[in-house]
Amino acid sequence: MLPRPSLRKYRSSLAWTLAAAGLLLSPALRAQKEIAPPKIVELSKDFGLASPQQEMTLTVHLNPHNADAYDQAVDALYTPGSPSYHHWLTTSDFAKYAPSAGEVATVKKELEAHGLAVISTGADNDSLRVRGTVSGVESAFHTQIHTYQRAGKTFYANATPAQLAGEAASLVHSVSGLSSFGMKPMLKYQLNPKTGKPRAKIAVAKATSGGLSAFFTDDCFQSAAPVTLTTDGAALPVGQYFGNIYVQNPALVCGWTPQQVRAHYGLGSVISGGLDGTGETIVILDGPSDPTVQADLVSFSQVTGLPPITSSNFKIVYPDGVPSQLELTEVTNWDDEADLDIQWAHAMAPGAKIILMITPTEDWTEFEYAIQYATKHKLGNVISNSYGYPELAWGAFTLQGFDAVLKKAAASGIAVNFSSGDGGDEGTGAPNVGGDSYPASSSYATSIGGTSIGLPNPSGGTKEVGWGNNLSFLSYASNFVLDPPEGLGFYGGSGGGESIFIPRPSWQKGHGLPGTNRQQPDISAVADPYTGAIFVFDGYLYSIGGTSLASPVFSAIWTLADQKAGAALGQAAPLIINLPAGGPVKDITPLSSPTNVAGVVFDSSGATYYSSDSLLAPLFTTTAYYSAVWNVGGGEDLDVSFGTDSSLTITKGWDNVTGWGAPNGATFINDAAAAK
Repeated sequence: MLPRPSLRKYRSSLAWTLAAAGLLLSPALRAQKEIAPPKIVELSKDFGLASPQQEMTLTVHLNPHNADAYDQAVDALYTPGSPSYHHWLTTSDFAKYAPSAGEVATVKKELEAHGLAVISTGADNDSLRVRGTVSGVESAFHTQIHTYQRAGKTFYANATPAQLAGEAASLVHSVSGLSSFGMKPMLKYQLNPKTGKPRAKIAVAKATSGGLSAFFTDDCFQSAAPVTLTTDGAALPVGQYFGNIYVQNPALVCGWTPQQVRAHYGLGSVISGGLDGTGETIVILDGPSDPTVQADLVSFSQVTGLPPITSSNFKIVYPDGVPSQLELTEVTNWDDEADLDIQWAHAMAPGAKIILMITPTEDWTEFEYAIQYATKHKLGNVISNSYGYPELAWGAFTLQGFDAVLKKAAASGIAVNFSSGDGGDEGTGAPNVGGDSYPASSSYATSIGGTSIGLPNPSGGTKEVGWGNNLSFLSYASNFVLDPPEGLGFYGGSGGGESIFIPRPSWQKGHGLPGTNRQQPDISAVADPYTGAIFVFDGYLYSIGGTSLASPVFSAIWTLADQKAGAALGQAAPLIINLPAGGPVKDITPLSSPTNVAGVVFDSSGATYYSSDSLLAPLFTTTAYYSAVWNVGGGEDLDVSFGTDSSLTITKGWDNVTGWGAPNGATFINDAAAAK
């Protein structure tokens, strides 16, 4: 399943429909007795009542005891200087805040009275996993479940507020699973913008025999040069441009190997010296996937020279059952996402064990439950997640259960990392009106933004910049000069911004961040598909990106820090924000080029000049960026920019594209480990 070349129309309609309907709520993430419908239903086609016999799976979260004390205890775990700093809560600690057996029995009795089956109880009595029919859920929660459709996806959700009756109502903190609207994976192929198809599809066997350098390069930018574009069979129009060049040889694709990405982040000698993740486990969470992803991981390891994959370093776990073939073939398939995640976790921490957790559907509640499962069973100290959805589609009510699960993981010393998103501000035109992604925006998770790597630095060497691409066609295939050039505008970039629901966590206070609520991302890694990484999918090599790449790359680096510390460092974001300025985290700042693409198109009416800014409009607040002419082949030329991310802006210090910056090799690992 390959992504379409542009999501601009979707992003804009989602954002502005919500804004016009007045659905952007004020920040308030607190327990609600009445569970409101998610906001996505107001943007979706309503097909009426769902089938009464359709099965639903819910997680009913119970109110903790001494909730304020629990919050304070978790906060203290991440406050340097606190007596309990990094002394993770134990089973006996959690028991202080756990609902009583009697409270669990009361809620269970109410659910079972309506024909719902309680299939498991969470650790410390904190939740009940429930299954039943739509009719049973409607009866128990005094609501209506409707079927909806949005962007080609069919889902169910409560159409009216939901609440248990009687004494049970006051015992329930939140309910997950009343809506089955799915999460969105955050991967982006390097596409040919004209065809919408990936730029490379190289058979693994061919690459193995010929070497990767025959197809991929990390030397992706060449010096500025004149470019003359003509139209076959016609004297005019003629385009005369001058500017930087992107991948001069159309036969090559910009795509970095594991060794090259490691070197970029200063990890080559670190890993070869034995700090490679040995003794650690990285947990990867993905939606419905086939077990054949293991074969692609084996091929990736072989073709890139990584340690072989065996039963001792790779395992697949199904927390809530195996996806059906109907789900995989007719509904959704995350094979390419799972391939990307496991391959690049292995690439950056080759000695670590990898556990891939696969959910049976892409429903919100399944991902939440999988993290709960991983925490309960202590599968690993780092969980990498490459999915999410804009906050403005959910509503504060929907986030409560997932946030409770993430809080418990953080309290247990588990680092849960999420991709910040691939759509910039998601068409909202501003960084603080709900375009940022959840669960990345949770106070109990670390949000991983995206960068572009290997850009020429006018002062020498190369530079890493915040990921954001704008595109403009200069000519079409068969040498047809576009008069005027056809601008596509924003084409993808790191997600980020200010939460509309989640107040600023204590660890973000006092650091000069704008706004009043949770800001993301926290840190970044390579994500731009046009300076992307190679990966294997279904036996073929592609160049890939998205913050789906950044999350496993950072999660692997954090695993190396855990190994160095000899202990779980827990949630990364609060620690990162307190690292010394400079050194451990490379500040990602804007990059300007004196030779950005500009030119003149000559036609029968004369000459028209196009500046670099006009070719790439709209640029919002961006004034410093790098652009280059890209000859895709077959007479098709584009202008592509780097560092132009919608209304999000790359600045010195923290910014809503890259967070505090990118990890700086051994210095980052050593300083993070020293903060244990």
